[in-house]
Amino acid sequence: MLLWQKANPSVVRKTAIAGDFLPSCDLKLPAGRCWHEMADLLAPHFADVEMAIANLECPLRTAGLPPKPKLGLGANFAGSVSSLEYLRALRIGIVGLANNHVCDYGEIGVARTIFAVGDRNMTAIGVGRTLSQPPHVALWSGADGIRVGYWAAAQGLSESASETPGVEPATLHRGAKAIEELARRGARVSVALLHLGLERTNLPDPDDVALMRSLCRIGFDVVAASHSHRISGWERVFRSGRSDAFCFYGLGSLSSSVLYSPLEHEGLVVVLGLDVAGTINSLEVRPVLLTAEGWGTAPKGFEAQMIERRFLQVSREITSGAFRNRFYEEVSRGFFRRQLKDFKAAVRNGGLWGAAQKMSRLRKRHIKRIIQAALN
Repeated sequence: MLLWQKANPSVVRKTAIAGDFLPSCDLKLPAGRCWHEMADLLAPHFADVEMAIANLECPLRTAGLPPKPKLGLGANFAGSVSSLEYLRALRIGIVGLANNHVCDYGEIGVARTIFAVGDRNMTAIGVGRTLSQPPHVALWSGADGIRVGYWAAAQGLSESASETPGVEPATLHRGAKAIEELARRGARVSVALLHLGLERTNLPDPDDVALMRSLCRIGFDVVAASHSHRISGWERVFRSGRSDAFCFYGLGSLSSSVLYSPLEHEGLVVVLGLDVAGTINSLEVRPVLLTAEGWGTAPKGFEAQMIERRFLQVSREITSGAFRNRFYEEVSRGFFRRQLKDFKAAVRNGGLWGAAQKMSRLRKRHIKRIIQAALN
């Protein structure tokens, strides 16, 4: 579905942005099939794409490593190195690792994952640096001098980088540092892939919307998010004195076994059309439909139309501002019950220390959600 294009479109190269890829043990290969073959289900969406980025939602090569204890609900995820062939088959050369599961098996698990990605001639970004170091960005240099830069970051994680290496934090300050680094390397287009959002809703958190718009205004041309396992909407950000930028508030999944409801079976691939000058000339989204087992497919007909309609409906709510009240209404359903279950799990898994750690992670935005949930 074409979203936007210049008056006289002239696309010479295409790059794509995809959501979450979670090749955990629950995403089982059919008998006699390999990861490369399973990528055939989505291959039509990437046939005309030269380079793509996606979020790898778990560490690889974790055999022999103990999982980190979870302070609350949720499971530890891990995947096999062979699952990278799935990404390679879809021309995904930039792998974002900024997410809440990359550290599930500690620093060694992170190091093994980065090595595995690099060993297959792909670039891993989003984890492994301190705040005193510049953000780890990636640059794709295509033909005709086209240069596209990528930055991956996550919001609000206990594993976020500090004076010690960790997950790249999704903040305006680090985003500005990333833009500086990409400009120094000559990027004509800058893309940010963020790990943020809230599960069980297709609507973005208003604070996340504000952050993503701000990242556009400081220099990113496209800012896309995933984490909720659901699709959300998009909007065009007008910038004085320069070309417009674009926000995509939820890309859903590429392939994943996290499937709470039919709405977690949807995803989006954003495709940027670049002109000979290396600037964005067109913008389109391609719907993804996950099978019952979690494998991404390229739907057609009615199934594709339903995903596109939901995407456009949420987009209208974001543009009008109506999404704010609806977001707080949705997150308020069962909010206190979920928080209590999460707290009990923290006590069960970590005792008093686990409870203390859970309370210490209660951030300002959580307090705001509690207040807004009560008001709604």
